[in-house]
Amino acid sequence: MARQQPDSDGKKFEWKNWSRVKRVGRYLRPYAWGYAVGILIISISSVLTLFVTRMWGQLGGVGVSGEAAAGPDMLGGLGIDMGDLQAIGWAILAILGVQAVLSFIRVYLFAHMTENMMLAMRRDAFQAVVSLPMSYYDTHSVGDLNSRISADVTAVQDVFTTTLAELLRQIIIVIGGIAALLYFSVHLTLLMLGTLPVMILAAIGFGRFIRKLSKRTQDQVATSNGVVQESLTGMVSVKSFANEALEILRYLASIREIRTLAMRGAIWRGAFASFIILFIFGAITLVIFRGADLMAQGGLASEHFFTFLLMTGLVAGSIGGLAAQFSALQRGLGAIDTLMDLLHEEREPVRTATELPATGSEPEHPSDLESAARDWLQPASLPKMKGEVVFDHVAFHYPNRSDVPVLRDLNLRIAAGEQVALVGPSGAGKSTIASLLLRFHEPTEGTISVDGKPLSEYPLTGYRLRIAYVPQEVILFGGDIRSNIAYGKPGATDAEIEAAAQQANAHDFILGFPEGYGTLVGDRGVQLSGGQRQRIAIARAILRDPDLLLLDEATSALDTASEKEVQIALERLMTGRSSLVIAHRLSTIRHADRIAVLSDGAVAEEGTHEELMAAGGLYRNLVENQELISSS
Repeated sequence: MARQQPDSDGKKFEWKNWSRVKRVGRYLRPYAWGYAVGILIISISSVLTLFVTRMWGQLGGVGVSGEAAAGPDMLGGLGIDMGDLQAIGWAILAILGVQAVLSFIRVYLFAHMTENMMLAMRRDAFQAVVSLPMSYYDTHSVGDLNSRISADVTAVQDVFTTTLAELLRQIIIVIGGIAALLYFSVHLTLLMLGTLPVMILAAIGFGRFIRKLSKRTQDQVATSNGVVQESLTGMVSVKSFANEALEILRYLASIREIRTLAMRGAIWRGAFASFIILFIFGAITLVIFRGADLMAQGGLASEHFFTFLLMTGLVAGSIGGLAAQFSALQRGLGAIDTLMDLLHEEREPVRTATELPATGSEPEHPSDLESAARDWLQPASLPKMKGEVVFDHVAFHYPNRSDVPVLRDLNLRIAAGEQVALVGPSGAGKSTIASLLLRFHEPTEGTISVDGKPLSEYPLTGYRLRIAYVPQEVILFGGDIRSNIAYGKPGATDAEIEAAAQQANAHDFILGFPEGYGTLVGDRGVQLSGGQRQRIAIARAILRDPDLLLLDEATSALDTASEKEVQIALERLMTGRSSLVIAHRLSTIRHADRIAVLSDGAVAEEGTHEELMAAGGLYRNLVENQELISSS
């Protein structure tokens, strides 16, 4: 089994990429005023937090001394009797009530705006993914793309829902708190601030090392998850080779490394916690000692001293939280960076990628998705094609393997309504020809035309709507049989679906299930046999009513009985249509109008089965060497 490298759990943001991050502005712009109101609410709430802290200190000071200190006070303009405990208590409750209301409004407002943003962003991200060319999937893992839609969008959501709000709140509290501390006692404030550089440098040093260990631990967890996924996916191979012990040992080695890294991280976190306890509590003890000395000498009022202690804790907590918020912000900006890169990847010119609304302004979710898809695709339909296909001196190599040509000066013609079979040894380029016809890739040299018109001149969505493709490995979607057949023609009626199933020799076995057409097929169609899946795929193609049909080894994995059923269905499907059949079974290709034999990326010989056997060339060698299988 191939070993996959774990996908990174996040991309570290680099400030040189700020211009790419600014692209998220198109999602923010509709809610600019809402976020401005939210920032105003956060600012007011943060200032009120400082006022509440000050009044808590006043409660403690008045409770000790029995009276308020004379002289100016930051709360002097509120009209509150600062020597009356009851008045102070009611004022605190009133402020807390205002804060509670503001907090609810802020949370609801940010959630409403952010969820609308995420709706648009998730839709656009998935729209980008399904519109990417197949060449992109040749060089990128599906897991990474799935991460972009799930993990990255969630990280962006966290930034706009909580991270920015908390960061702003903590910055206001730190700045406002230090200003208030200076107001009460410059001497104690400078003493307190003198400990901050040491604490900050230690936090940075410890934090950086701990983050590296955490990242290594997360990567190792991802590796162990990969072992589990591979083992479960390949369970047939695991059990058939009796390699349960090998997989257990491989997983055990991986999770032991997780334990080693986690324990190393725990040691460093413990050392950091010990340092913080010793240093912070030592610094607080020093501040309390000096404050008590000032209070004993009459240089500091008791309520100011209590306020100073409470506000010091508030400021210290906010300073400690800033590092976490900045780290979360950096992860979020990194997620925005990668997500914006995905949204700006070059896409295929399919209709959904260019004409869907750019923001979350679409109508409510339609109840009938298939009908909605049919109505959406209708304007993209092309007039019926004759189906005459010409490959003119076509060459091709995959983008990531430019030194390995797949096709070399290929010339091939399929007349309108003709059935042409492609045969040849493995690696000759048969499936590549089908992918070029589907416009999954573009030829590096030469041209491909249909009905005398180059493929590049056809609108891509409209062109593909006139084609049906039946692959060797049929992947069904996890719904029922009806929806899988209807995938060939969204919005098809039940009568049309059943008619297509009858032509595909699928109707009888479908009715044999208790739920009939409502039978769930399971993940990738695993609850159906290979022959049943193929006939569902053929029914899907029949429902499409294509002008050009591509069959890629459609019967290669079937037993003789299933092959006969599928072959009958294929013959019905190919009648009157231009068909390109890739196969290595004689039963599939024997009756083709013409057989093209590929070798080294070019057509080596052409003719009917009888003509090619009589010629004694490559085709006859393939038959005699049983590379073309007789399924009698």
